[in-house]
Amino acid sequence: MINWLLKQRKLPFIGGFVDALYTSLPILGIINFLSIMVILYNDTRPYLLEHMPWVTLWVFLTAIGGFTSIIGLLIFKFVLPSLWTFRSKQMFSYENQVVSKLDEILKEIKKDGSGNHRTNKNVG
Repeated sequence: MINWLLKQRKLPFIGGFVDALYTSLPILGIINFLSIMVILYNDTRPYLLEHMPWVTLWVFLTAIGGFTSIIGLLIFKFVLPSLWTFRSKQMFSYENQVVSKLDEILKEIKKDGSGNHRTNKNVG
């Protein structure tokens, strides 16, 4: 029973939907983020005008952009390498058709041993 519950299922349409969703999220996220920042500026404008009158909308957005760039740099430097390490482990831990095919090709090359690798005669 527990094996049935924990067994991973191959449902490509869900993967395609999630991939399309996550591909579009950065664009939607940027639009959403900018909208929130304009609303934040508008709500804090009375305070800013009283204490820091030099902070215009463009200065405010530039400061937010600088902060966001620093966060992006930290993610690029530390999070992405860890993410790709995790994904590589996942790729080789489960039944992966590409990895299986590469293993078959490697076995065939080792079996041939002559260095003269066979080519597909149906090609060109």
